[in-house]
Amino acid sequence: MSDFITRLIPGILYALLILGCLIFNSFSFLILMLVFCIIIIFEYGKVIRKDHQHLQFISDSTKKNEKVKYGRVFFGTEFPILTCFFILFSFGIHSILNNYESSIWYELIILLFCLINSSILIYLVLNNKSLFKSIKTKTWPLLGVTFSFLLIIYASLLYDYSNFKFFFLFYLLLIWGVDTFGYIIGVKFGKNKLFESLSPKKSIEGAVGALIFSITYSILISFYLNISIIFCLATCLLICVLAIIGDLVQSKIKRELKVKDFGKWLPGHGGLYDRMDSLIFTFPFLYLIVKILLYVS
Repeated sequence: MSDFITRLIPGILYALLILGCLIFNSFSFLILMLVFCIIIIFEYGKVIRKDHQHLQFISDSTKKNEKVKYGRVFFGTEFPILTCFFILFSFGIHSILNNYESSIWYELIILLFCLINSSILIYLVLNNKSLFKSIKTKTWPLLGVTFSFLLIIYASLLYDYSNFKFFFLFYLLLIWGVDTFGYIIGVKFGKNKLFESLSPKKSIEGAVGALIFSITYSILISFYLNISIIFCLATCLLICVLAIIGDLVQSKIKRELKVKDFGKWLPGHGGLYDRMDSLIFTFPFLYLIVKILLYVS
């Protein structure tokens, strides 16, 4: 119970911050997503900055236990990702504000990259393969993170914000509900491990609790919005399963980087990346479903 209370207070503050910025206006939400993305890049960078394999990738002359200047590490770690993010962000904003047709193609390219990156991670995790054996740099999972944030930002600008706000709110409630119910049921009744080699704390009972919540939530949403219960059920179950897989992917990344969490400033959660992993991982898939639905309707 004490662990739950420790997680509850930062979780509520985090939720209130996102909801407040989302409801206030599109600009506040955009700024929040920018800040969140930058924080996560530096959280991840702080971890791999201590990794010898990554340091060797930056400088072949680096020997074990030899210190590398911060400047060199920064330009080989956070700087390329930040540069890529801000170039793509600036280009996308410019295209959207000037109503260029290229903004639609740009959006689709970002979506495609997110899905490819997530699919590679899913394949490597489910087949128990190393994430960094073939690719020496350990920054590549961050590309998926930055592209997912870009997709969220573009979606908030490309479409009517009142509709986006409504859609994103329901999405947040689903993700938070899946995480919360999965955690509570797992702590209370969890006995059978889901994927012990990756995440010893995650249980089959917790996953079942998350699935039950997603089914209940989909039924309520279908009645509230007066849309197909089959569509709501299929979508919510898919997002729930992907959120569970996203947690396993995050656990795999942390295990290979030999860290428990990406930060300590959110008690009970770790860092911001630890708190947002499910949202970052699942949003591109939900966005694809919505795009297909808009196209066929």
